[in-house]
Amino acid sequence: MKKSLVLIVLFVAVCGCKKYENETSKITYSIEAGQVFDKGVKTDMAHASSVSLLPNGKLMCVWYGGSKEGHSDTRIWYSFYYQDIWEVPMQVATVDNIAHWNPVLQDFGSFARVFFKVGTDTKSWVTKYCDFDYSSEIWGEIKILVEGDDTGGRGPVKNKCLVTSEGLVIAGASTEQGRWKAFFDLSSDGGNTWEKTEYVVAKTENGKDVEMIQPTLWQDKAGSIHAMFRTKNKFIYRSDSDDGGHSWSEAYPTSLPNNNSGIDCVTTDNGWLWLAYNPIADGRRNRLILSLSKDNGVHWEDVVILEESLNPFAEFSYPAIIADGNDIIVTYTYKREVIKYAVMHIGEDND
Repeated sequence: MKKSLVLIVLFVAVCGCKKYENETSKITYSIEAGQVFDKGVKTDMAHASSVSLLPNGKLMCVWYGGSKEGHSDTRIWYSFYYQDIWEVPMQVATVDNIAHWNPVLQDFGSFARVFFKVGTDTKSWVTKYCDFDYSSEIWGEIKILVEGDDTGGRGPVKNKCLVTSEGLVIAGASTEQGRWKAFFDLSSDGGNTWEKTEYVVAKTENGKDVEMIQPTLWQDKAGSIHAMFRTKNKFIYRSDSDDGGHSWSEAYPTSLPNNNSGIDCVTTDNGWLWLAYNPIADGRRNRLILSLSKDNGVHWEDVVILEESLNPFAEFSYPAIIADGNDIIVTYTYKREVIKYAVMHIGEDND
């Protein structure tokens, strides 16, 4: 169930830190926000960011950029944020002269891994990866995640992996070959090998298949694993696993609208579940917000509008969200031109 709330609007034309209180939930917070890079720096188009907090305290952001989505010059780019400055974007070296897509950044302790797709279109995607060693700050060799895969891509397709309390790495995966279908890739050896689950089933009331992609994951305090999905059915769908992520329930609609665009969620140390998404059902992407659930995704309250425009063709999309204690870090696409970020510090007086 989603509450109808008065929202505090955040305008982030320039970098800065401002304090707010949501008038309904009474959550106090401050936000630092801005752009990872300026428009036109390195590429004309930028999309599909992912973000990670490194052990040395730096933020690392990755995205794909080029002249246009799907063009052969699109590549994976990255930047580090440290002492209030984003460094000049750099490109992950590659030998492929075809389009690159949807990088996903994952911290594995001593190194960060960026997964990404390579292919002329989404149907032909092959998943590759490259590791960034923290001590040497050197990228390793680019490798194929699953040799011989022709299913349209394995491993994480948009959102970060979930590392469960038992150490299992779960990647939210999907394919766009024909009907959109979601599944999960599991690794019990720290990302070296992967095992594919069955596709997650979802049906409408009249028995039609619901097309779903790009799962985002969380684990609750009881240890159960949950996922939410982007769909073509006007609502975010959800599925649950009671066996650590190996098998999944039939997905069912939530009360949260979905405009057939990417979503992402994360839990903070206090057990709150945060969701970054476009709260729209008609395909537009001109509003991007942060919503909060304190009961494991049953009820939701809107807390922050990250971006909003009266222009129906404006695009603020594909958020990536991580937690640092009880604080929130978000990166997202702004008009397909730049990547923006927001760091949200939750007030200590919030329960």
